[in-house]
Amino acid sequence: MKKKNLFDLLALKETVDSNKYLQKLTPLKEEKIKVLKILDQLTELKENKNSKKSLSAWELKSSSNIQEKIFDQISLAKSRINTVNEEISLLEKKFIEHEIRKKRSLDKSKSLNNIKNLEQDKKNEAEIQSLKRSNFN
Repeated sequence: MKKKNLFDLLALKETVDSNKYLQKLTPLKEEKIKVLKILDQLTELKENKNSKKSLSAWELKSSSNIQEKIFDQISLAKSRINTVNEEISLLEKKFIEHEIRKKRSLDKSKSLNNIKNLEQDKKNEAEIQSLKRSNFN
């Protein structure tokens, strides 16, 4: 079995690390979608409550309490979206950093392999030349 060079192993490590961040990103993006749907529903509720024309005092107070709760939920949803957006951007940044490191490691590995191949080609060529010289003599 061919021994892996250090840069191949580093690239593998960076791949594992970047996959960890991808696994963390998926549920956050799903949560963001769910919270956005909830926010849309709350906004729709808020607009529907404002459409009633004449209200009694009891209905007005009840409507006011409901509106207050809706506004609280809307602000809570917006703050959660902001938090999730920050977490997503942080994880994406870390994912990109690991991908860049992985690419660098792979590039260094390829260049190292190219150098080894060139050295092996030179060695083989030298052996062929020495064999040709010994056959001629």
